Amino acid sequence: MKSKTNIVFILLFALAFISCSSSEDSPKTDPKPDPGTGYQQYGTAFDKVPANEDAVIYQVNIRSFSPEGNLKGVQKRLDSIQKLGANVIYLMPIYPVGVVKAAGKYGSPYCVKDYKAINSDFGNLEDLRSLVTEAHTKNMAVILDWVANHTSWDNQWITAHSDWYQKDTNGNIIIPPGTNWQDVAQLNYTNADMKNAMIDAMSYWVYNANIDGFRCDACRFCSATILDASYYCNS
Repeated sequence: MKSKTNIVFILLFALAFISCSSSEDSPKTDPKPDPGTGYQQYGTAFDKVPANEDAVIYQVNIRSFSPEGNLKGVQKRLDSIQKLGANVIYLMPIYPVGVVKAAGKYGSPYCVKDYKAINSDFGNLEDLRSLVTEAHTKNMAVILDWVANHTSWDNQWITAHSDWYQKDTNGNIIIPPGTNWQDVAQLNYTNADMKNAMIDAMSYWVYNANIDGFRCDACRFCSATILDASYYCNS
């Protein structure tokens, strides 16, 4: 349960850099599958994650950052990022983008089709692992952009678990209230199963790619639901 709590702790401080390996209560390594997630830790926890006030964060738009437009292209330029004085690399969403109601040629990177996959344009899990590992050797942490508020309309959650989404009085799934984001569907954090699935998806990247934390997108829209998820996780 401790690992789940750490994940939500990261989420609570969404707009700041938080490390899931910086807590004094967290083990430095976890060679055995975590009983709460079933995931086995890949790699060794990074022990030089900066404190919040010391974080110098460099944001990377993967598609436009290098000629390759992928994770390998980012890895090739790690020295350049390091020379700028950055100690945290913040990757914009790496996940597959939905095509139903997509906005623009490539769709919005914040329109997530699968929380536990990598956009094939950017590479694969091994590419992410390699990037994180090399960044750690250069004393830089790596955090992922996390889209907790909504998903794409062709995310498998919609067909498998429509009750994981907010609906109007006619039973139709809605877009995020107060926005014109037609390409995404609003999640429902009053649903305990959805909250568990979200925590599991975050855990997936911590264990399987050894990433160091998250930046949470659209926090002003989902802060109350994040607090609710935290309460559920700790209850």
